[in-house]
Amino acid sequence: MEMSKKGGKRVKKKGTKKKPPKIPELDNDFVKAMLSDSHEGIAILGDDYKLEYVNEQTCRIFGGSVEDLLGHDFREFMKSDMAQMTAEIYERRRLGEDAPEAYPINFTGKDGRERTAEIRASTIIGSDGKPKTVAHVLDITQIQEDLKALEESKTRYRMLVENMNEGLAIDDENGKLAYVNRAFCRMIGYEPEEVVGKTWIGFTEEMDETGFKAKRDERKKGVSGSYELTWVSKTGKRIPTIVSATPYYDLEGSFVGTYAVITDISAQKEAEQTVQFYLDLLSHDIANQLQVIMTSTGLLEEEVPPSYIVDARKDILDAVERCNRLITKVKRAAQIRYIPLSRIDAVPVLKEKIKVLERVYGTTVKVEGLKKSYYVKADVLLGEMIWNLLENAARHNPKEEKQVWVNCEPIDDSCRLIIADDGPGLSDMRKRTLFTERKHGGGVGIALVSQMIRKYGGSIEVQDRVIGKPALGSKFIVTLKKAKPRLN
Repeated sequence: MEMSKKGGKRVKKKGTKKKPPKIPELDNDFVKAMLSDSHEGIAILGDDYKLEYVNEQTCRIFGGSVEDLLGHDFREFMKSDMAQMTAEIYERRRLGEDAPEAYPINFTGKDGRERTAEIRASTIIGSDGKPKTVAHVLDITQIQEDLKALEESKTRYRMLVENMNEGLAIDDENGKLAYVNRAFCRMIGYEPEEVVGKTWIGFTEEMDETGFKAKRDERKKGVSGSYELTWVSKTGKRIPTIVSATPYYDLEGSFVGTYAVITDISAQKEAEQTVQFYLDLLSHDIANQLQVIMTSTGLLEEEVPPSYIVDARKDILDAVERCNRLITKVKRAAQIRYIPLSRIDAVPVLKEKIKVLERVYGTTVKVEGLKKSYYVKADVLLGEMIWNLLENAARHNPKEEKQVWVNCEPIDDSCRLIIADDGPGLSDMRKRTLFTERKHGGGVGIALVSQMIRKYGGSIEVQDRVIGKPALGSKFIVTLKKAKPRLN
């Protein structure tokens, strides 16, 4: 709008518009300096794919001089597939069709190195009236290499975490699991989706809310820690572990959770219990035998009837033999863990041990089902296991004429061995605790049998020989896995 004076005042004239400010024209020297000093490469292409202008930054990106670029078809510096894709975009833009404003290209620099650039292009009409393509070139080679290295690092880390033997779990500040690896899932028998998002203390039997808050407070203070924790698997199995927990923080230094390495120590716990069990047995049984030896030795020093001397000597020899037998069995137990499983025919092993039982204990053995081979999954100590069961049937039988029944029969993919006797039998309470670790009722022999059968992947149970009449003897039922046939 124009202004006029009226009564000494400026008055706006209606119907007039304010002119836009005039953009100052830039001289050629200024434009050249601006293009030359640009941090981006700038190139102009004509209608024949050839470069008509490049600034210094474009030359630096390419790694050559102006002469190396001007007048050259830009497709010369690209592999065929990349050249074709870029040429198609170039043609679409020149025809006024939709074309990407920005896109990456791969090209080969003068030094032969593969490089990556981001291109931002537009079309203008040149002084000759022909369309020109103006391309802004940004070298993103290092960015791409950094991203690739980061992705490779993430992949290696992910492979390491997913394939590590120990469990790994990450929770948030509220104890909800945000990540678990495969090893942890295998350990507790759940799928990741069944665990993630739930509070980890819900999968343990020892930790309560109070204990969790105490652990969380330690982590918030920056304290790492290791402690034993028993988890409960999906099947209800208890898994003892050592948890090594470390706090982690966000970029602002705020506590956001804990990551923990979880190590299954079931084998160590079992080994500790086994060692303690056999130490208890040795202490218990050998102490008893030493007491027998000391008492009998005392009789030898006194004036007693000759028959007492004979009995005392016999008791001493029996006690020494029992100690030797006990030590041998414990040595056998120590070997179990290291002997590999193999394919073993149980029938000749049974027959051999039965002959020994008849000779040593004068036992009458009635056999069924030993007319053919039964190959089972076991080790070279299978005979030791069978002997312990046979000896147990005879040695605890006070009868002058002892009887033992042995039967071997196939059941689907298993082989069942039954050893029964006419001894004093076992009460229901003894049956329930006979194979329980750290009990002395069954002695080293039965404990050894139980341990070996667990290693073989089998099972053992004890029943009355005549159901409901424990006084008529006991019956041990051992189930072993059949071994796969050998390949010819």
